[in-house]
Amino acid sequence: MAFAVPEFNLTCAIYTGPFDTKGLHRLISPCNLAMGKRIQHYFHDPNQPGFGLGVANLLLPAGTDIRDISQNIASPDIVEVPTSSGRWYVVDTVDDVGKGFSNEYRFAALSKLSSNYGVAATTGLFWPIPMP
Repeated sequence: MAFAVPEFNLTCAIYTGPFDTKGLHRLISPCNLAMGKRIQHYFHDPNQPGFGLGVANLLLPAGTDIRDISQNIASPDIVEVPTSSGRWYVVDTVDDVGKGFSNEYRFAALSKLSSNYGVAATTGLFWPIPMP
């Protein structure tokens, strides 16, 4: 084993997306909201000048049911991390780390979700001030 399974020090609420259907709560899972080795990755939408998001990493126990768009669904999951905090994210991609080994865990790349990012289904969604 070259690495240890992360400590899951938070809980997150996972919803079937999109945001305007967030009543479709699927599960609460232990998790770890991380930024890796403090190396930022950025997404840039060429249709929105100046629009860029830092991607957060959500680490979860192996086999956690969290879904991205690759799974032939209408919209990727949305996640509130920590649970009941008002910090909303959309799931960009999901995969496994250490697949098949005893230290396996699940990884999800997240982007912040807010009305300010121009997504119609998020009308009225703003992160709390101050940010918890």
